[in-house]
Amino acid sequence: MNSPLTPAEHTLLWNDFRNGSQAAFSQLYELFSADLYRYGYNLIRNRQLVEDGLHELFLHLHEKRHRLGPTDNIRFYLYRALRRRLLDTVTRLNKLDSDDYLFNQAEFLIKPYEQTLVEEQLIEQQKLLVIAQLNKLPKRQKEILYLIYMKGLTYQQAAEIMEITIKSVYNTVNVALTTLRAHVRTSFDQGGALWSLTIGLLIYFTKILLG
Repeated sequence: MNSPLTPAEHTLLWNDFRNGSQAAFSQLYELFSADLYRYGYNLIRNRQLVEDGLHELFLHLHEKRHRLGPTDNIRFYLYRALRRRLLDTVTRLNKLDSDDYLFNQAEFLIKPYEQTLVEEQLIEQQKLLVIAQLNKLPKRQKEILYLIYMKGLTYQQAAEIMEITIKSVYNTVNVALTTLRAHVRTSFDQGGALWSLTIGLLIYFTKILLG
């Protein structure tokens, strides 16, 4: 679930934390730790490494809070920090090939408040077909869609988190959407479903991903 905070509230909370407020630090952990864990676990399917990385991240933040830079999107700031920390850890420990393992088993889910919109246009079987095709995308495509679609980050923020160019992000999203359209249409045609009923969902995804 995306944080309900506005950019101004993000800024205020972050600045309070940087200025030494223990209450602000506790609120940061309360608001973002579970979300960070889910993202980290999508990156590397190792609960212990993710838990350790998350603990170390918040410890580092607390100790270095006076030296941290400003932000009006705390999720973006923390995602980037956690991703770097986890990739450094798995590379150092030689636990896995960090590039190949990213988002190897990540899953896209339709959130409750979005489900109503989707179910007005598609039956359950069609919705599951779309989700299944999302989960078949290559790892980098899934991570970018996850950051932008599921977590509401901008293209620029996704590029910075993943340490790639914004052009790569745009190209990857375009390829992912093109692939989804082709595969979903094929799946629906083979299953005897009406293609016209899928248009609403694809437009819905496209607007969120490219809007």
